[in-house]
Amino acid sequence: MPGAEPLTDDRIFFLQSLPEKQRKEGLPEGSPSNEMRKKRLLKLKALLTEHEKALTDALYADLGKPAFESFSSELAVLLNEIDHVCKRLNRWNRSTSSRHLKLGYLEVLRKKRQPHGSVLIIGSWNYPVQLTLMPVIGAIAGGNSCVVKPSEYAPATAELLQTIINQAFPPEQVHVVTGDGQVAGTLTSASFDLIFFTGSGQTGRLVAEQASKRLTPVILELGGKNPCIVDETGFSEAAVKDIVWGKFLNAGQTCIAPDTLFVHESVYEQTLNEISASLSAFYGERPQASADYGRICTDAHFEKVAAFIGQGTVRHGGDHDRADRFIAPTVLTDIRPGSPVLEEEIFGPVLPVIPYADLDALLSGGTLQRDALTGYLFSTDKHHIQRFNDYMRSSTTSVNQVIHHAASPHIAFGGVGNSGYGAYHGKAGFMAFSYEKTSVRTYHYLRFSGKFPPYSERNMKALKKLRKRIL
Repeated sequence: MPGAEPLTDDRIFFLQSLPEKQRKEGLPEGSPSNEMRKKRLLKLKALLTEHEKALTDALYADLGKPAFESFSSELAVLLNEIDHVCKRLNRWNRSTSSRHLKLGYLEVLRKKRQPHGSVLIIGSWNYPVQLTLMPVIGAIAGGNSCVVKPSEYAPATAELLQTIINQAFPPEQVHVVTGDGQVAGTLTSASFDLIFFTGSGQTGRLVAEQASKRLTPVILELGGKNPCIVDETGFSEAAVKDIVWGKFLNAGQTCIAPDTLFVHESVYEQTLNEISASLSAFYGERPQASADYGRICTDAHFEKVAAFIGQGTVRHGGDHDRADRFIAPTVLTDIRPGSPVLEEEIFGPVLPVIPYADLDALLSGGTLQRDALTGYLFSTDKHHIQRFNDYMRSSTTSVNQVIHHAASPHIAFGGVGNSGYGAYHGKAGFMAFSYEKTSVRTYHYLRFSGKFPPYSERNMKALKKLRKRIL
């Protein structure tokens, strides 16, 4: 990729020495003060504001992303997160203490959050600014130093992040490294104290496997087939418009986009007609010419998504242009059971729409991925809403809206099962990038000699009788 250095022996040594350098020079003793952390966060905020135009240009170069989407779904989300964290950091990072009277002594506990140390953050290509820097905010708030590896599949954004961040931050605080999978592999084998990865399940397994060799804890943000259901009470023009927006935002390359739409048979045709109307209103009759519609990130991903189009009847769209990495917003019906488009995460602008007759039968049929990143239901039926919430194992479910919850710093964002593990955003990010350290101090007023060998039956009886006060 442009700007990336070759992976020479010297560079491998440099990359693998980064964690120790950050621990020694960035965290020599204790952890940074709250004020120092907020100062770093505000520096990052200033970079986002100062380089807004350059960042939106890079996102357009990588993904054809409109400036409005770049600001609303990438930059604004980060700016809001920084404001939220800075306002609350003192409260989150406050030490707590408690006293407990035991038999023979007073136990005093003091608890304080501590940084893990040097953290590796591996970003994703679909939102290459937001998904790269959001965990950096949590890492800084937690008091860590971090090494950041943006995705090589969004090269313009990666190179820009490397330039602006490495100029603003010393390497012992925050350092951006560009490169391909070999660079990522070199980093994941280094002695980091925590690894945060956003991407595919396949790569996530490799990251976790590599980290396990050093017993390095890992947070994995993966993906899945997020189901979206419109029941017989949930249809409206506004609901369909929201679903269409959420599905085709960023040309469908959103990990929490509605993957497959299940519609009650009583409103099935209405929904299909309204989807087509919304797509025409959003992107016109020639979406390739629309300034508001993005492109597929890579040729390989284009081929994968384009192959889904032939697996059903095209109700809307279907056009694609490999040279432009363009795939029109496409709606599929009449899909054969077992087709890859129903089994694999789509992660592109192809929407299968499937009719169903009964919600309980749909949920019990094993069609929906229960541990997807999220699940969507459009309904006013309280029983259906409760049934759906009980069925899904995902860390969030969303009723009558899509996507917006992921931008809230008040909601922890993370996966369960096949969609990953660990969560961040807001306080959850601060907690994820720190651990609780407890200092225990005791004041003795009576020594209980019965805890020492040789043990006796008498002392066993005393232990059982007084266990709560002794232990």
